[in-house]
Amino acid sequence: MLSIAALWGLFGVIMLAAGAHAPRMGILATGGMMLLFHAAAVIGLIKTPLVSGWRRALPVALMLLGSGLFALEVGLHAALGVTPFVMLAPIGGTIAILGWLALVVTPQLEP
Repeated sequence: MLSIAALWGLFGVIMLAAGAHAPRMGILATGGMMLLFHAAAVIGLIKTPLVSGWRRALPVALMLLGSGLFALEVGLHAALGVTPFVMLAPIGGTIAILGWLALVVTPQLEP
């Protein structure tokens, strides 16, 4: 999971750097931020003693999958100028939201 989070961080920075130049500024920056925020959250979840087992694995998997799908659609849109998989972004965003929700509703251990 750490390797995937690191890749998300890498791709997030690349998307933000590419998004700093016209004409695809806003859309790539959005995808880059989505990847970077979730990469940081996943790294934090991996290292915290407050959640473990499936309580850790479920939010991590949902956050990585959701942000990855979202950024993939955004990247394709920016590169191709069209959205070949128009529902990837909303589906990915929803999955990422479910990852955060899973973290909210799972009981945490006391430190």
